[in-house]
Amino acid sequence: MLSIFVEASCNRYNRDECVDCHVYEPLAGIPKPEWHMTPEDARIMAKKIGQIEVLRALAQQEINLTGGEATQNPHLVEIFKTFQAVAPGVCLHTNLEINSRSSKRWQRLEEVVRLGGRVDITLYPTAWERFQKPLLEELLKLQNRMIVNVIFENLSHLQKQIALLMVFFSIKGSRFDHVTKLLREYQEKVSWLVDNHPECDEAIYTAHMGNIKAFARKEEFTLGLSLLPAFKVSADGKRAMTSLPFPKDNYLIECPAARGSIDIMTIQQNGDMTPCCDVGNLKCGPKFGNLLTDSPETILAKFKVSSKKISVGISKNLENIKENKAGAWVREGIPPYCR
Repeated sequence: MLSIFVEASCNRYNRDECVDCHVYEPLAGIPKPEWHMTPEDARIMAKKIGQIEVLRALAQQEINLTGGEATQNPHLVEIFKTFQAVAPGVCLHTNLEINSRSSKRWQRLEEVVRLGGRVDITLYPTAWERFQKPLLEELLKLQNRMIVNVIFENLSHLQKQIALLMVFFSIKGSRFDHVTKLLREYQEKVSWLVDNHPECDEAIYTAHMGNIKAFARKEEFTLGLSLLPAFKVSADGKRAMTSLPFPKDNYLIECPAARGSIDIMTIQQNGDMTPCCDVGNLKCGPKFGNLLTDSPETILAKFKVSSKKISVGISKNLENIKENKAGAWVREGIPPYCR
């Protein structure tokens, strides 16, 4: 999959719950006139995606347009059409905090869905009743598939968010019975943890959640549920390697790029490309070229150089972990717990 930042600004950065947003920091230095990706930049990117085999293959899986808040880009529909020409599936991520159906942002969403795109959302409890809930009602009239991201700071926070979704879908009739059933499974498992292991570590959480499905699938409607632990971000913009729900657990992140396989490529607003996990702003040093300014040949050369550098850095990380030096940054600039 290709994850492409099409918009730097977001209407939620100044909210209390977003002070630790890991996306804002790497985009913060962009001058205001450059907050929106332009249609011309999109065309340049799309052309090069078609010329570079590894990017073309990732685009055949899906292109995800994100930000910031993607709907704030006034050129969103034209940009969507451009990327739709090089990918069989293009989705759009939104916080769905939109004032009303008369908003231009909502109208852009409607047009994207009408053109065959999928709109996914992140749930925000503070915006749920006033903004997200009424517009989710409308969104379900437009499309029959969706992924909902649930970012949680602790297990009680997760429990409350699942409850919001379960109540919402449970009163919508038999078309959504399979969705309610899946959400109830999540609710029961999380509630048990809240009651019995409210301070559990990530290992206990993962074991208890088990192999519960991520999708409730039916021809009438398919819901994907993605539960994502929240992370602190330091003053210099580095995302912590421990999550807020499980602060004692260092996350050992498997890096496919080091093994020569790239599953997700993140393309930032300025064209810089980073491997999959760095959408979380882990400050990974090696870069994979710039899709706006570099030629396809230069990009491929940087792929090789950066992949080798990542491999060396990860080898040093593993040695540090074995020698009880876990957490030290290596010269190659690989985050300490990437392996």
